[in-house]
Amino acid sequence: MSHLENRHLSNSVIMVQPIDFGYNEQTSKDNEFQHRPSINELKNINHRVNAEFEETIQTLQALGIETLILGKDHTDALLPDAIFPNNWFSTTTAGDLHIFPMKTKNRQDEVQTNELSELVNKAGYHINQVIDLRKELKSGSILEGTGSIIFHRPSNTIFAAISERCQQSAIEEYASRFGYQLVIFTTTSNTGSAIYHTNVLMSCGEDFVLITNSIVEEEKRNTIRSVIEENVGTMIIITEEQMTNHFCGNILQLLDQNQQSVIALSHSAYIGFTTSQKKFLESKGSLAVCKIPTIEHIGGGSIRCMLAENFLPNSAKIKKRNQLN
Repeated sequence: MSHLENRHLSNSVIMVQPIDFGYNEQTSKDNEFQHRPSINELKNINHRVNAEFEETIQTLQALGIETLILGKDHTDALLPDAIFPNNWFSTTTAGDLHIFPMKTKNRQDEVQTNELSELVNKAGYHINQVIDLRKELKSGSILEGTGSIIFHRPSNTIFAAISERCQQSAIEEYASRFGYQLVIFTTTSNTGSAIYHTNVLMSCGEDFVLITNSIVEEEKRNTIRSVIEENVGTMIIITEEQMTNHFCGNILQLLDQNQQSVIALSHSAYIGFTTSQKKFLESKGSLAVCKIPTIEHIGGGSIRCMLAENFLPNSAKIKKRNQLN
């Protein structure tokens, strides 16, 4: 079965309210970007995170990005990482909703397919079929959505760093089933650990890629460069320090309602980029700079992790676009 699509950028994103946000003990075992909050930090963590979340919504909406906000279902489970929904689902222009198998129990509990379906339906979007990869991939598989998988949809290419959140057998099965060219590699940080998610070290825009090349296994670097230059376009190298201390790899290119490019990045990433890198990004779209220091420091993820792209078909928008054309 193939669900290949050429449209790479979305003008709509789905976000999840940080109702239970906090330090996740379960995911901390392989996410070295998380930091346990001090007693003083715990006192007003909810207030700060909610303020950062709301400001992010306002920043995106001001630049013409539609934001659909999903709350929490009625589960009693604490979901400290629910603010990062791109790991448990993704969508396609064919109307498919993919549900991914997550590593830890409290992340598995984030899945709320019915509530998500209701949210997008109210906004005029249509889900034609739900593909539950928790059931359809080999039993015990772990593959955490667009945290693990970096898509370049125009060339039907996906990139993936093997880790505890991205098993090689699972990503190979996924690529084979949906007809993608797969580029896989391993990584090692300066602590000797694999990077937990590919989207921390790599971001793929429509015609450019940011990648933390220094941590990728040496024998794969030339292969990755060749694929990027042949299939995508410009490759920009960021340092491990830019990745680790600023989340420079965790950015996302989107479209506004006028089909103009917007690049979402955190304020930490913005100050972490060099002047020439900022100029390059500005040439690729308006910058939506979001101040999310608490979310990054405690949650161990940044703006891209907070945004699940909505590629689902919307009949009203399609009709309007056809009229304009």
